[in-house]
Amino acid sequence: MAATVWKKRPDLTAEWSTFRKGLNLLLKPTELGRDELAQADNIMLIGGGVPTGRWGTATYFTVNATGSINGLATFNNTASLTNELIALSDQGYLAKKNGTGSTVITGQSYPSGSIVRAEQLGGKTYFVSKDVPMTVYNGQTLAVLATISAPSGLSATNFSGATGTFTWSWQVTALGPAGGETTGNYIQLANLPQDLTKTTVDVRWTAPSAASLSGFQIYRGLPGFEFLLAGVGASTSLYRDTGDITSTNIAAPLANNTGGVKSQFITKFTDRLLAVSAAEPNKLLISGRYPNQGRFDWTVGGGYLWIDPDSGQDITGISIQQGSNKIVVFKNFSSYAVELVENTSGSFAYLDPVATPISTSIGASNPDTIQIVENDIFYFGRKGLYTVGYEPNFLSIIRTNEISARLRPYILNLNDADFKNCCSMYVNNKYLLSFPARKEIVVYDRERGSFAGIWKMPFGVTKMKKYVDGAGTEQWVIGTDTNQVYTFQASINSDNGITITKTMRTNKDAFGIWNELKIIKLFFSLLRNVTGSVTVNLLMEDRTGATTTIKTFSIVGAATSGKTGWGSMLWGGGVYGESRGTVVTGTDEFPRFSQLYKEGRLIQVEVTSNSTNAQFEVLNIKMTATRRGDNSLSSSLRV
Repeated sequence: MAATVWKKRPDLTAEWSTFRKGLNLLLKPTELGRDELAQADNIMLIGGGVPTGRWGTATYFTVNATGSINGLATFNNTASLTNELIALSDQGYLAKKNGTGSTVITGQSYPSGSIVRAEQLGGKTYFVSKDVPMTVYNGQTLAVLATISAPSGLSATNFSGATGTFTWSWQVTALGPAGGETTGNYIQLANLPQDLTKTTVDVRWTAPSAASLSGFQIYRGLPGFEFLLAGVGASTSLYRDTGDITSTNIAAPLANNTGGVKSQFITKFTDRLLAVSAAEPNKLLISGRYPNQGRFDWTVGGGYLWIDPDSGQDITGISIQQGSNKIVVFKNFSSYAVELVENTSGSFAYLDPVATPISTSIGASNPDTIQIVENDIFYFGRKGLYTVGYEPNFLSIIRTNEISARLRPYILNLNDADFKNCCSMYVNNKYLLSFPARKEIVVYDRERGSFAGIWKMPFGVTKMKKYVDGAGTEQWVIGTDTNQVYTFQASINSDNGITITKTMRTNKDAFGIWNELKIIKLFFSLLRNVTGSVTVNLLMEDRTGATTTIKTFSIVGAATSGKTGWGSMLWGGGVYGESRGTVVTGTDEFPRFSQLYKEGRLIQVEVTSNSTNAQFEVLNIKMTATRRGDNSLSSSLRV
């Protein structure tokens, strides 16, 4: 009988060579893969999924004297080839960067706490706020428009004398110099036919005394449902209604905005501007084409559209879908694609936009979360972070997808203020989403399709903007809940001198066998570009189920004092093979290993740094272990 040959059971191996799937808070650490992170504080990914510390920040300039930054805007002066960065703080004045300080731009002020948003078109920057009418900056001064009054003395006469059983209503509004429109007084006429082409009604009015008057608009419909019928010039005070068809979308205005529209939103659409009336928060305003981008009336090709006004939700943001030439309008729990359609009525042409629902359940919580990302739109709302994209090969539809599932537990802990006050920026293939009250930024890495981490800031980031300065350098600008404006800098490892604590944790790994204890034998790590002091902790769940730290060691880079070499922190803290001379960390790799021989079921690795200017890149982690057998778990677990 042949002898049985005993074969040694092969070692178990666990290796972490990439973390390209990033942070995953949806699953428990024991459910994660080795390419995911259980914790990623102040971490981002580079290369093939290598964790490293985030960018630092440096002071850019101080805005006025006090308060949060409630708006960031730019003015690009093509004549002088200088670019200006403009900010608004709680002090209530727009101020442009002047060295490390700022200079107030006179001509307009805002109540404390006002939020401004801006867009540049045609050599002018347009500022809007729900508290102050639209203001225009030309590089020198802020222009404020005067408000004109509505037409008076409205009358309607049945000129032909045909009768019927219907009562029709008319309104006449006046247009201001920038396309703003007054409200209109009602005039009703009873005993008219249902078909107004069978009669003629003369509508008359008295014009307001205003040198800036640019025309009138006439609305007609059943009482309370008047829609745009026609427009006439400023020198006319009579319109003869012969029964032309009215618009089906353009209703009579509810607020006078001839002094400039009050709006929380402004967006550029080719050579037009888009806004939303603060007094009519479901009304999308569309300007005329350049050079009439500051006007929103029909006389220059502008118009407006009510977006589902009975939904109980106001418009929360506007964006443009690349490739489809469509406007995307967001509410809290819905979104709509708007196409600009031109119709005619009588002798004039006007915009009669059409809205089509994209989603009736998902929307954006505020306009500062909306970013154009390549050919998609990223937006954040009360159900998470979503993307809207154009699918030209599938009947030219616009589709929407969630990308925040792995961060759902974090989102569920947000409150109403977090949704309303968050802001975003897209730079370097990363979508940054800031929650000012939490002093945190969630980072989605579009290049790798994962969340890189949660950045802990020493201040709340209230506004963010990508800006090219006068020297042609791209600046990643952030406004804060102090009166300071900072920039993210990839070459800086602190927040304006404040230490950034960076922590990453792997999954809790069972070497593929969850129901046995293992002897953890050897540990290997490979880090690169280490500066300062970096600490590596090995956490293990032992046979009793308790988690303990079984190994801690530090790697000291060239940026700090100290000695490194083979065996540092391994043999009782002694250093063997001391490194001498100048150490260059540009491409340096720091391999380390340790003999553990500890018994446990699960293992987790933590890499952290909390010293000044510390930085690291984690290239690879590897462990070997042997199985303890089928009956190795603690007897206290037996049932």
